[in-house]
Amino acid sequence: MLWLRVAILGVVLAAVAGAVFKVTAFLHEKDLMIQERDQQILNLNAQVAGLRIDADRLKNSNASLEGEIAKKRDELAQAELEAKKISLADQASSKRLGELERKLNDQERIAKIERLSRSRRADLVLKIVNRSAECELENFFRTDGECKAGKWIPAGDRLVPKAETPAESQAQGEEK
Repeated sequence: MLWLRVAILGVVLAAVAGAVFKVTAFLHEKDLMIQERDQQILNLNAQVAGLRIDADRLKNSNASLEGEIAKKRDELAQAELEAKKISLADQASSKRLGELERKLNDQERIAKIERLSRSRRADLVLKIVNRSAECELENFFRTDGECKAGKWIPAGDRLVPKAETPAESQAQGEEK
């Protein structure tokens, strides 16, 4: 019976030893899991810190970009204002140029008229101008032609008759 007691005691000790081993193994696994979680937490905290630094950099970058945008807007507004001033100056210059050209043309016309009036053919020019004016007055209400060199020419007609080509003159010569 002693052997039975020793066997029961051995089984109980083996069961207790197995339970202790199992508990320590479980606690060791838990400890490893906790260490892994702690390491993951540290890694995540490092990532969060890096992301916060990146976020701060982006905020600073955005602020500087907004400042540059505002600066560019101001430069654009200033450039548009300068363009308007230049455009106004250009328009005024164009207007003055037109006036100067008109005055120059008027002076040239006056000089030409004076030369014509002093020339030998002044009376001839005066007769042609008078004939043209008379023709315009006489045919003022007519719209089916125009005055050319002091003569009324109906629409579609020519002042000078059309010259015959050599082929037409040969054809007329053969008909006669």
